Amino acid sequence: MAFPFGNSALALLLTAVLSLAAMITLDGGAGTSQRPDLIIATFTKEHAAAYAPAIRAFEQEHGVRISLQVVDQRALQNRLQAAMQVGAQVPDMVELLTGSMGIFTSGPLSNVGFHDLTDRIAAEGLDQILVRNRFGLWSSRGRIFALPHDVHPVMLAYRRDIVERLGINVEELKTWADFERVGREISKDRDGDGVVEHYMIDLPSDGGDALRLLLLQRGVSLFDSKGEVAFDDPRAAQVVIWYVRQTVGPHRIAFPAGWGQNLAKAMMDGTCLFYICPDWRTKQFVNDVPAVAGKMALLPLPAWEPGGIRTSTWGGTGLAFPRQSRNFELAWKLAMRLYFDPDELGQRFADTNILPPVRTAWSRPEFSRTDSFFSGQPLGRLYIELADSVPDEPSHTYMNTAVAKLSEAFQNISLHYRQHGEKGLESFAAKELRRCADRVRIQVNRNVFLRQDPRRQS
Repeated sequence: MAFPFGNSALALLLTAVLSLAAMITLDGGAGTSQRPDLIIATFTKEHAAAYAPAIRAFEQEHGVRISLQVVDQRALQNRLQAAMQVGAQVPDMVELLTGSMGIFTSGPLSNVGFHDLTDRIAAEGLDQILVRNRFGLWSSRGRIFALPHDVHPVMLAYRRDIVERLGINVEELKTWADFERVGREISKDRDGDGVVEHYMIDLPSDGGDALRLLLLQRGVSLFDSKGEVAFDDPRAAQVVIWYVRQTVGPHRIAFPAGWGQNLAKAMMDGTCLFYICPDWRTKQFVNDVPAVAGKMALLPLPAWEPGGIRTSTWGGTGLAFPRQSRNFELAWKLAMRLYFDPDELGQRFADTNILPPVRTAWSRPEFSRTDSFFSGQPLGRLYIELADSVPDEPSHTYMNTAVAKLSEAFQNISLHYRQHGEKGLESFAAKELRRCADRVRIQVNRNVFLRQDPRRQS
């Protein structure tokens, strides 16, 4: 029987499967071709380094051999998907990046290639000890297919020394309206050389992750809890318009500092005063910009309205168990050790600054230690105070499509503002968001399995 998509597609599929097979049959340093008892694949070397001591202890306790593989996130995702489709060997445990679960859940739930963990999580009481809002990232149609690794609350990191010298009282920055007002006063050419000395905040000019986390803070996700497209909510237009006003034109208060060396220089020079800062980014700052140690501090996000939530979330990792794996029970035991053992999580927080979703771990002393880089603040306690306010971020099969269409709407709204200013801005923004959201709805409604989702009927 001929392959339905042609010989070229078949060759590519076989190459991907063989590549995955080669990846998972190699033991990372044991010097033997015998397949280990468990293989765990992750996309980040930082996670692998953090897990290594616990894995060694687990091997000794259970008399097993475990291979820990680090694979590029895109390659891991693509190879895993191909292997699942043809029934090839797969890792026993796989870490996925936020946004990727939808790739594996486009068909009926019975065809999802991961173990459904919903009932197991409830039976073992994990839903009672973990931050519940983190399950949405790893769910489809009310069923959970991965364990949450993190919470990733968001704060603002800021150049405390410059902010204090400029007379900014951060305690008064309670809403984004307050923040914008102060930003208009600060983001000016003060010496007449044509250059703005200090912008109020680092925001990417294309919106990107920053725009999405601000939408989440405002209560708008790309899809709602019933799986319906939701980014044309009137509140979304308000956030997009606010963002465009801060990033476009001569009166903008934001500068796109970027990443890497550009970001480090902006922080050292004080080009931007405030930086959106999820927990994981604090460690990046510590490692990459040591010149500002002791000059930085953390502040909760301003709220969208008085009394509103003062955080959001950015990113996330989940641990999934392919149904083709050989020993689910052993893999589950290892997962409990790596992800939810309080004795492991204290030191791991000290190493990474990533807040785990396990409340019972937060009493460990590492979460209360002061951090000299951030002006002696107790970094862990600051993020813990915000953890239960982190908004839910539902996953969806068409998440990547929605991200692309939101970006399209944002770019068109930004262009309208550049060309016409405030004239017709609110009306255009609402219409453009609705147009792009409707394009996503068309694709969602073509998927018969999603149309049958009982939550859409309730």
